[in-house]
Amino acid sequence: MEKDNNKESFKRKSLLGASMKNKGVLLVVVLVIIVVIALLVYFDSSKQSDAIKIGVITDLTGPAAYWGESSRIGAELAVEDLRKEGYDIELLFEDYQLDATKALNGAQKLVNVDNVDGIYAEFNPAAISVGSFVSDKNILFVYDAAVTSPLEESQLTYKTYLDYQEGCKQVAKKFKDRGISKIGVLKINLEAGELCLKGVKEVYGENIFVESYNLGEQDFKTQLLKLNNNKIDAVINVGFEGDTLNALKVLKEQGLNIKYGTVDDTITQQVIDSYGDELVGGYSFGFSEVNPEFKNRLAQYNLATDYGAAITYTHIKQMTKAISDCKGDKECIIAEMNDSPADDTIGFKMFSDRIAALDMEIKSY
Repeated sequence: MEKDNNKESFKRKSLLGASMKNKGVLLVVVLVIIVVIALLVYFDSSKQSDAIKIGVITDLTGPAAYWGESSRIGAELAVEDLRKEGYDIELLFEDYQLDATKALNGAQKLVNVDNVDGIYAEFNPAAISVGSFVSDKNILFVYDAAVTSPLEESQLTYKTYLDYQEGCKQVAKKFKDRGISKIGVLKINLEAGELCLKGVKEVYGENIFVESYNLGEQDFKTQLLKLNNNKIDAVINVGFEGDTLNALKVLKEQGLNIKYGTVDDTITQQVIDSYGDELVGGYSFGFSEVNPEFKNRLAQYNLATDYGAAITYTHIKQMTKAISDCKGDKECIIAEMNDSPADDTIGFKMFSDRIAALDMEIKSY
């Protein structure tokens, strides 16, 4: 009887030992799995953190979508070329439809959720709202717009695009050289419109007739008829493709003999096809021609304008290289951007006081 009890006790101890051994093995397996998962998460997050993230805030479905779509293609071509050079870059797009509030919301998402290293934004509404938001962030900000005020917000802010004051000055000079003594300005109520008016005043002084409109306004009949009543011979308007279409439509429908001056990127093929006769005798200021090789790359996309693609391509490459080389060092990023080499994709010469110096051409029609 005692022998049987000993056997039973030994059996229980053996089973208990085996159970504890199995639990120990299971625990080791669980710990190994946890470690493996942790390592995978670590290496995955490390890999993600190595990628340079640049947010692009533009208009993809609103009034300036013709330009924004061109910019999107240019940014993607820049990424394609940068990856060939060994750069790991990710683009995140925000469509803001020229709505400043949407631009700000997009910027907040890009910074607070997506943790971007830089932002490239287009047009006045985004340039101003985003520039203010990122002013105290250690983020490189390049904006493509006529306005200059965002430059006051941060040393990490850079401006590109045409000089509207100088461009409108040169167009006004062309009209004056032809003997036109009375000129009007159809002024969009944005900083770009104010800059253009300053340029015209450099040529005509205060002898200018001005009518204003708000972004998104489509009927310019009242403004242009008032200008015509003042016996003007030419009008200068800088805005978007839709603004030029709407202005020329009034000139045609009302039979107004007024020459038209504008910024070149509003003269799309649609404008030429619809109102080519109304453009005759007018002028525009704009970028120099896009590099032929790059232009050939864009041919397959059938874009309304090549300029958006070319300028975005140029600056996304500059931003990526500065961010990559400097590893978050603010002063280094500023130095790298300031030393950006000339690029003939769209005639970039250099940054001067954080403003891109670009070749400009005056075209006649």
